[in-house]
Amino acid sequence: MINLENFRDRMSLLSEEDRERKSVQVSGETLEDALGQAALELGTEARFLDYEILDKGKRNLIGKNKPCLVIAYIRDKEVGEDGLLQVLNKNTGPSAVKEVLTPVDGDFTVRLARDGAYLRVAAPQNGGKPVEREQIVSRINERGIKLTDETLLDSTLEHGDGLYVQIGEYDYKPINDTMLTITIEEADMKVYVTAISPGIGGSDYDADDLHSFFQNNGVVHGIMEEAVLEFEHHPVYEQPILMAQGTPPQNGKDAKIIYNFEVDPSQVKLKERVDGTINFKELNLIQNVVEGQPLARKIPPEAGKDGRTVKGKILPAKDGRDKEIGLGKNVTIIDNGRTVIAAASGQVMLLRDKITVETVMVIPGDVNMETGNVNALGAVLIKGNVEDGYAVTAQGNIEVLGIVGKANLTSGADIIVKKGINGSDDDDLGSIRAGKSVWASFIQNARVEAGELIVVSDGIVNSHITCLHKILCQGKRAQIVGGVIRACEEINASILGSQGGTETILEVGYDPKSKEELESMLANRTAYENELTEVDRNIQGLIRQKKVQRKNLSSEKEKMLIELKDRHNDRVARIKELEEAIAKREEYLNSLKNVGRISAGKSVLPGVKIRVRDAAYDVTRPFDQPVTFLQEDGVVRTSDYEEITEELSRR
Repeated sequence: MINLENFRDRMSLLSEEDRERKSVQVSGETLEDALGQAALELGTEARFLDYEILDKGKRNLIGKNKPCLVIAYIRDKEVGEDGLLQVLNKNTGPSAVKEVLTPVDGDFTVRLARDGAYLRVAAPQNGGKPVEREQIVSRINERGIKLTDETLLDSTLEHGDGLYVQIGEYDYKPINDTMLTITIEEADMKVYVTAISPGIGGSDYDADDLHSFFQNNGVVHGIMEEAVLEFEHHPVYEQPILMAQGTPPQNGKDAKIIYNFEVDPSQVKLKERVDGTINFKELNLIQNVVEGQPLARKIPPEAGKDGRTVKGKILPAKDGRDKEIGLGKNVTIIDNGRTVIAAASGQVMLLRDKITVETVMVIPGDVNMETGNVNALGAVLIKGNVEDGYAVTAQGNIEVLGIVGKANLTSGADIIVKKGINGSDDDDLGSIRAGKSVWASFIQNARVEAGELIVVSDGIVNSHITCLHKILCQGKRAQIVGGVIRACEEINASILGSQGGTETILEVGYDPKSKEELESMLANRTAYENELTEVDRNIQGLIRQKKVQRKNLSSEKEKMLIELKDRHNDRVARIKELEEAIAKREEYLNSLKNVGRISAGKSVLPGVKIRVRDAAYDVTRPFDQPVTFLQEDGVVRTSDYEEITEELSRR
């Protein structure tokens, strides 16, 4: 035990460097001794220390004790103007907030040991009430203690450092020592200690005594140090106190798979428009992924943590169960079996607990309000119809076994419609765009664009068709009636036009898309040239005004002149860019070797307007025999009918 005189002497010898130290590792016969030593070395009081116990130490019966080893830290503290201890938060800026702790009253313990009587006084904290001297004197008299030095009591009370100081002697009677009984319950998982109060002259139990008591009764694990110290400072008698608890085993968590997509296909996530209304056609039922995209990851199972009874018996824990990730088509696993990624672009789904990417999306019925719009990264097979007002978009083929109504289809490859396309006069509906070819039984009132072929078995009616290669109506009665039909190489059908003389415009021999772009660029150039003329007229007007007045223009007109000159330069630059683009586009169109031809396998009727490259011809009298129209020397000529040479089976 450290006595008060030693405490004072050592405190006076601490240097400024020692007081600035923040932590120290110390040892002592008891925890109190170790904390007292730490307080001396850190230049503070024991009540301002936090600590970690490295070794509890041990006391045996032959006098060879193992010391208690701790690391002690100075608790951050600040005393406010009101005398309350305040702890600073970790943030230290101007906005740092100070937490005012709850006041704690002072506390004391009078403990009788075999070698004498000891007093411990803890000062109040955060404005709590101090210990009254009369309380201590009353307890000393109750325990029959003779003070060796009256001033030791007052000094201990004044310092209030929470350390035990020997203050006197008493008539020790071992037979009246505190008696302890132990109860171990719940399959050696809880230890309750019941103390019988000491008689006159009997000694009290300290923490070391309790540890020896536990060891003698086979308790080696789960001792609750705070309960032990609390009993040392404030013993409770005649009732059981929980002082040790075993550690229950913790079974490891099972492996878990985290999916990066919605695994429940019944979940509908409606898309909100900009104006806040809901677009019920965008149901987002189809989840598209791209090649290499992570689809799922596995959290491995955790190892279990064994438990221990208070007597040290190991309680085995179970490790978590592993779980394999189900792998379907077009997926692969990386990261040592923990991450699943898409091996191809398409629609991701969970089929029979297997992650699958379908490159061909199958719609078993119609595209309607139940499916919403369809958007796929792979191909799409629709076994029903595409109803009015809906859209289907795919990077791969789109195949419709039914009819396409007033709907929009966009494909990066082929579009195949088994029962035909019924378009719309509405500019927002009836649009069919294919990166490659379009195959259909008929096309009516639609706008169709294709990068390769357009092949129709029955006919095309009142549609606007653009194709970079050939438009072929292969059936014996296949007819093209009305609309504007443009192809780079060939237009071929059984009948061109109608008995009623419906205007039917057929154009070949050039790249229709490039021609449309050229026409747009020419129109833009004309607009810029007109605007440049107007700008130059205004600039000249301001300059003449300046010369006539022989003085500077007003600040407002000077600013206007600068803006007009900037606009002039901008329009000149834009016109130059357009002229360069126009020249390249005209050079490309003139370089096309496709002379182009338009053929009718049965007849051509009045109302048909034919254009082959730059040559035009209006049909005013019917052709009742097969015929092919070509361009020769800048004029549309007729020749023998040239049949369709392509193998018209869908690739």
